[in-house]
Amino acid sequence: MMQEDDAPAAGRARGWPRTAAAVASVIVLGAGLFASTELHGIPSQHATRQASSGAAIGAEIALADDPPPGRVRMPYPDSASTLPPGSPFVAAFKGSPESRLIGIYQAIGEQKTDIAIDAAASLVHDVPGFRLAQLVYGDLLSARMGNSPRFTTPPPDAPPAEKTELAQLHDEAVARLQALQERPPAGEVPAEFILLPRAVHHAIAVDTSRQRLYLFENGPQGMRLVSDHYVSVGKQGVGKEVKGDQRTPLGVYFVSDRMANGALAPEFGSGAMELNYPNLFDKINGRTGSGIYLHGVPFNTYSRPPRDSDGCITLANADLTMLMNTVPLHDTPVIVTRKLHWVPSDATAVHRAEILDAINHWQSVRAADDRAGLAAFYEPGAEPPVPLAPPEPVRPAFVVVKGKRRALPPAPRQPIVFDDLSVLTWSDAKETMVVTFHEHAGHSGRERVLRQYWERDRDQWKIMAEGTVR
Repeated sequence: MMQEDDAPAAGRARGWPRTAAAVASVIVLGAGLFASTELHGIPSQHATRQASSGAAIGAEIALADDPPPGRVRMPYPDSASTLPPGSPFVAAFKGSPESRLIGIYQAIGEQKTDIAIDAAASLVHDVPGFRLAQLVYGDLLSARMGNSPRFTTPPPDAPPAEKTELAQLHDEAVARLQALQERPPAGEVPAEFILLPRAVHHAIAVDTSRQRLYLFENGPQGMRLVSDHYVSVGKQGVGKEVKGDQRTPLGVYFVSDRMANGALAPEFGSGAMELNYPNLFDKINGRTGSGIYLHGVPFNTYSRPPRDSDGCITLANADLTMLMNTVPLHDTPVIVTRKLHWVPSDATAVHRAEILDAINHWQSVRAADDRAGLAAFYEPGAEPPVPLAPPEPVRPAFVVVKGKRRALPPAPRQPIVFDDLSVLTWSDAKETMVVTFHEHAGHSGRERVLRQYWERDRDQWKIMAEGTVR
């Protein structure tokens, strides 16, 4: 884990041993992407178009808070000490640290160097642990002094640790910029969300190819993207198989516990939310390990490189705190995928209907207590070990009225009722869906929450594992 000292931001930027040549690739990367050029192997078709005179890139990606009316005073007065209302560069000074960094890159791309320097100075003052912002600020100051940077690699004689750190910061810049350039289309949601009940108010999806976590609200009008955040994953990437492999697991998980920072080691930062890895599906596939969290970062830094954990998913402390204050335990799903598939909310009607038809068929057979018919839904060895239907309460065959026996008719069989259905999918080797629902069982009054893991084999869905959640 890479950490930083707590030296004052401006003094540290001036005193860095890094040369402009060593840090320029990070700043030029951002400026070049905003100018739609090809730098460092990033194809121009992935670049963001430059902002028009009437719209700021920061506003287009909707990361920054709306500025208050009037002029904005900067904490570091210079040639851009005030900005007029509606300036496209307000995003460089307001909002989240990430939105401010993007605004700085925008100013660089449009050759507004004085504004970029003021904004960078303000950002490193407010968030001294944001190493990527420190590099940008240091390079801007170096460029102002007349140094001529090289845009590709650090000097050949740079220490190995400096080369590694610069490469990590370069990767972080790429991840932040590319993810923000390829914003989810308005009104689209991940195809992995098939159905969520009203009782589930939020859902989380992690696109590990974009180093991005998306928070959704599940409201009366369906799923709505609330916010998204840069994340770091395992040092060895994704697809966890065994304990200690430093990979982040892929699949559908649920928040099972959360802890504040007082009960955690310093590397967890402001807190942690534990995921239910390994789940039943992981276990039948032989996956081992435990202790997979969404958690914060050490308090002396703002973020970690894209691949820097032992398998957890890490966020900036402010982002993690917001999640902990927003999502409840147990029912909040967290989908972790290699790549999310964004679609219009009504574009998967046929696929959704096919999936729900398989589930509804299972539930109808289950409600009829048809053991032979139900077995056809399960892979061999996956059948539930408990009886399908709980025993009905014992009912006497007769009653005595005025000394005479009177036979009683058989009690009607109470139906099994299912509700709060949740269906989520993800794909790796095969398409998999995770189905969770409440089951209310007849006369016994027994209620339980079941979770099933289905897998598609050609055109047929089979239940690979099933268990009681609570």
